[in-house]
Amino acid sequence: MADIVTIVDGGLAIITNRMNGGGTEPKWIDQGTGTTSPTNTDTALETPGPEARTVGVVSRVTTNTANDTYRVVGTIAKTTAAADITEVATFDALTAGNMAVRAVVGAIHLELGNSIEWTIDQILDQA
Repeated sequence: MADIVTIVDGGLAIITNRMNGGGTEPKWIDQGTGTTSPTNTDTALETPGPEARTVGVVSRVTTNTANDTYRVVGTIAKTTAAADITEVATFDALTAGNMAVRAVVGAIHLELGNSIEWTIDQILDQA
């Protein structure tokens, strides 16, 4: 579970664009080592890792109301030196693209060859 999660401004734009029949899905996952809390204006990870983004498997699930949650699940393997992973985000493209959600988490130590399977839920709440 993430400590701090923010649907950034770009994520809101992606949602409204998709509702209007355009745009691309924010199904690409990237991780890094930044520790600064997310803000609405974030467009990139604070300190991206050297590994490439991975495409996640997308589904709709129920958290509070039927199909109120957009879920992206994907695994990123550590292909370089060990690191403490502290941030994750979703994007609408393999490279560059628009950030949708950014989270800062407690440090997850990865050695070379280890991986993290991320489950990122974007819950649309009526509150």
